[in-house]
Amino acid sequence: MSDRSEGGFPTRRLIVMRHAQAAPAPFGEMGMHADLERPLTPHGHETAARQGAWLRARHFAPELVLVSPSLRTRQTLDAIGSFYGDQAPDIRYVNTLYDATAETIRDSLYAVPDKINNIMILGHNPGLQGLVLHWAGGHCPPGLENMLIRGFPPASIACFTTDQRWNTATDGEIRLVELSCQ
Repeated sequence: MSDRSEGGFPTRRLIVMRHAQAAPAPFGEMGMHADLERPLTPHGHETAARQGAWLRARHFAPELVLVSPSLRTRQTLDAIGSFYGDQAPDIRYVNTLYDATAETIRDSLYAVPDKINNIMILGHNPGLQGLVLHWAGGHCPPGLENMLIRGFPPASIACFTTDQRWNTATDGEIRLVELSCQ
């Protein structure tokens, strides 16, 4: 993935990632609190670590990471490990990303300052899958359609780019460029 568009302006990158595989809530525990405290499984830790290596291989260095406050999303971020480069991103835990719709997730980008180019959003389905399908719809790169048909399983990553600021880019200006589904 290049950091420059054809016109010489910075290409902004967005990684949308679903948390890795989580354990079910303990038997008999129900409700939002029990769901928020679900930890990753050993398999979830492994796939998140593999996805971290995948991101580093693509030289992805986010300036900002927006994370749902659930335990499984926080553990996914930890299991990813460091990002490419030596600058740590600004990590923000955003309550509205838990149980968010695609529109709520998109709205979180409207609050991002103009100067932020590379962002990661780490959250949950069905909102993430809805957003990925919405942005990919009608202009999905060849070869990625089959992966999109399978959905957006745990630890999946969708990479998007735009030449516009994230807080002003229209849906048509946001392009899916890569998918990694575990």
